[in-house]
Amino acid sequence: MRVPRWFKPTLDLLLLFDFIIEALSGIALYIAPNGRIAREELWTFLGLDKEAWEGLHIYFGFAMVALVALHLIINFNPMLCMLRNIVTNRKERKVNWRATATLTALSVLFVGGGIIYALLRG
Repeated sequence: MRVPRWFKPTLDLLLLFDFIIEALSGIALYIAPNGRIAREELWTFLGLDKEAWEGLHIYFGFAMVALVALHLIINFNPMLCMLRNIVTNRKERKVNWRATATLTALSVLFVGGGIIYALLRG
């Protein structure tokens, strides 16, 4: 996909900004007391109450999903090229079985771990 020269760095900066807001709001929500206690005590973090942090976290989360999807669409061909370079040995033009096995094992580990976690959580 052909995009203007300024688009990829702008997308990267937007993702960085979004990540910082997501991380900060996640930390704020982690240290925030329960809802009723936060309201009664007028709890704030950096001048925002718990409801404001929840709103920021939700909306910037949706924005991050959209930006990451756009990033993956734009960079799909370079990612495939990098994957091909990892899996094949360019000098001998043969499959690098060690790298292929490692990628497969990591994929199975992450996907299997997620499935097991979901099953155990009920």
